[in-house]
Amino acid sequence: MPSNSRERYLQISSRTTPRIDPRGTEAPMRKPWLLTAVIGLTCALAGTALAQADGAAVYLRCFGCHTATGAGIPGTFPPLAGHAAELVKADRSYPVKVVLYGLAGEIEVGGKKYNGKMPGLGDQLKDDEISAVLNHILSRWGNEKALPKGHKEFTAAEVKAQRAKKLTGEQVLGARPKLK
Repeated sequence: MPSNSRERYLQISSRTTPRIDPRGTEAPMRKPWLLTAVIGLTCALAGTALAQADGAAVYLRCFGCHTATGAGIPGTFPPLAGHAAELVKADRSYPVKVVLYGLAGEIEVGGKKYNGKMPGLGDQLKDDEISAVLNHILSRWGNEKALPKGHKEFTAAEVKAQRAKKLTGEQVLGARPKLK
């Protein structure tokens, strides 16, 4: 290798990352910290989004009974559409208890009786998954329009507080708020 080429090789290899400009000549990266910052920020934001539970994905466990449209199954499983927001208005903690501990016994929704048994999902779902599925339900099928003014999304901390109560499906039925 001639000394001229060797010196050029050493100059180029000592740079962090050479790049080729449009004319085909090598030039050093101007702001390597900027690229590092952009990549780091992108990864952090993507990680945060991936770390949050997806309420729609969690709802896949629910739609077999409550259907994809939240309409429920007549006589067995009540609708969530138009009804979930009523429960939140009456007692914000009640929907959390239903998902955590289930519901056992006859209920009435919109003048119709339902007598299916909802299993508690507290042993299968994490706190953030329960808050995510409740927020998903409350943002669909007209529920979002019926929420109380100033409604805030459910949080994992709210679910955790209710999880400490250790209720049965019958106790959740007994705690069911009276709706107009």
